[in-house]
Amino acid sequence: LQILGIMQRDARLIDFLMEDIAAYSDDQVGAAVRELHDQCRDSIARYVTLQPVIDGVEGTFAKAPTGDPNTVKFVGNVPAKPPSGGVLRHKGWRAAKVELPALGAKQDAAVIAPAEIEIE
Repeated sequence: LQILGIMQRDARLIDFLMEDIAAYSDDQVGAAVRELHDQCRDSIARYVTLQPVIDGVEGTFAKAPTGDPNTVKFVGNVPAKPPSGGVLRHKGWRAAKVELPALGAKQDAAVIAPAEIEIE
């Protein structure tokens, strides 16, 4: 929830995802997504250090670093006993370091973004 709040604060991600974009042209959506992508990427990089689960070249043979199904998911024609490796289709991502700002004592983490009321 805290990450969602950060993504909303920095990039208005929730606003974008909750909006019906059917009426907009592909060019309009593309322009919005390019800026949204940059802002979200910067926000994640500020608070989370990501590393690939397998640091290899996608499309080449890779050995599974562990048999843990939370770390490696075998896809395709998988036998009953998974092999030690196969063609790497996605490197996966692991959070190597997370440094989120401390929440205030009275801050409700379930409130991703407060409503805004303008006083004129």
